[in-house]
Amino acid sequence: MKKSTKLRLFGGAVLLFNLWLVGHYNLEGIPALLLTFGFAIGYELLVVRPSSKTDAVSE
Repeated sequence: MKKSTKLRLFGGAVLLFNLWLVGHYNLEGIPALLLTFGFAIGYELLVVRPSSKTDAVSE
């Protein structure tokens, strides 16, 4: 399994935890958006994409 796939699985687990937080604390509006879409987009751009570029270079 590639490193980027493992990172995406970990990010999915964190995203599920964030969704639980949103439901448990009844968050609405901007905090809910930041915990879901903000995390997903930021994680993809800042962690997964640079990692996948280094995977492509090493192949």
